[in-house]
Amino acid sequence: MKTYAMMVLGCKVNDFESNYVKELMDRDYCEVNFKDVADIYIIFTCCVTNTAEAKTRKFIRACRRNNPDAYIVAVGCYAQVKKDEEIFNDVDLVIGSKHKDKIKEYIDAHVHKNDVSSLDDVEFEELSVDNYYRKSRAFLKIQDGCNQYCSYCIIPYARGRQRSAKLIDVVNQATKLAKTTKEIVLTGIHTGRYFDGEHHLVDLLKEIDKIEGLETIRLSSIEISEISDELLDYMKNSKKMAHHLHIPLQAGSNHILKLMNRPYTVEDYIKRVEEIRQAIPNISISTDLIVGFPMESEEDFSETLESLKKIGFSFIHIFPYSRKKGTKADSFSGHLSNELKKTREKAVMSLQKDYSQAYKDRQVNTIAHVFVEKVEDGYSYGYTKEYLYTQIKGEYKVGEIISVLLKEAKEDIMIGEICY
Repeated sequence: MKTYAMMVLGCKVNDFESNYVKELMDRDYCEVNFKDVADIYIIFTCCVTNTAEAKTRKFIRACRRNNPDAYIVAVGCYAQVKKDEEIFNDVDLVIGSKHKDKIKEYIDAHVHKNDVSSLDDVEFEELSVDNYYRKSRAFLKIQDGCNQYCSYCIIPYARGRQRSAKLIDVVNQATKLAKTTKEIVLTGIHTGRYFDGEHHLVDLLKEIDKIEGLETIRLSSIEISEISDELLDYMKNSKKMAHHLHIPLQAGSNHILKLMNRPYTVEDYIKRVEEIRQAIPNISISTDLIVGFPMESEEDFSETLESLKKIGFSFIHIFPYSRKKGTKADSFSGHLSNELKKTREKAVMSLQKDYSQAYKDRQVNTIAHVFVEKVEDGYSYGYTKEYLYTQIKGEYKVGEIISVLLKEAKEDIMIGEICY
């Protein structure tokens, strides 16, 4: 039997799409480690940052070194926006953001082709998954594409306009996944804008909530302007919905938000976070933040730090600004040095450390529900519904959800004790 190896870069959407391809490949091929010699290599690419693009190039070269005769496939966002780059001359099959359903067909026929096509009027691509192999929890793509065109972001060009799966198709897919997992993460490029022409996100959540065997529903990310009162009311009353929202802020300065083409002000964001916490007091709110955006002055950065103090996130994903050709921000003046970006990144990390710890400290002596993801050396590890990584003494089944009393909040992990 021929072998294949897969490397997945980037977001949860890539993860879901790669799982679809894996399910097809496993019917006729044997998967091996990506570092091993394989007959076929499949790389799900990412172009969000220059680092992600560099990793794609690195892995393509590594594949050819491992096996000069290998059949190499590059899939996804980087392939979509940079299909004519020299690196793809050494790739046998290049697939962008369309035609992922044809990957195995092309591999079986040993087709050599650059099949990157226009995303104009592209439809939502239905990729059905029966079982989630790569993680104990399952990601489920419900939406694709973005209409926002933030000035720093290449994704609308890589994924196309926003579009959504039909509600009935998502529910059927979630029902299948619930047979092998107790937690599903709904994901997309712009998840909060889910709309299938008739149903919005809350309509979908209410239907998924009815699925037997499913215990936790989680949203991967959502914009502040998309958190409706109806969504908050559903989250508050649902026994299955995780009390965690990842809400990108990107900057805490109105001047920078405007340059980024973000559709809110700092004041809008803070006000809505306060309302969310009033509705669900124990909720975990995390965010994405870009530091070192073009023309970000010391005053702008100071405003961001003050905004972070006012909000008090449970954790922050910090990204030094990555210049991307083809985006509006690439043509801006006032690009900052990498050294200054790193300095500002460290400043945010230092500030955030106390707020992350404060949130964890408030969870001590509360009951949490932990989704077990790893068992090792007499301990079980997993995330609570508030997305706190937790260690529990004892070896419990991976994929099980257990009730624990949170006894201690260390810097990098919560310590829990099983509740009987």
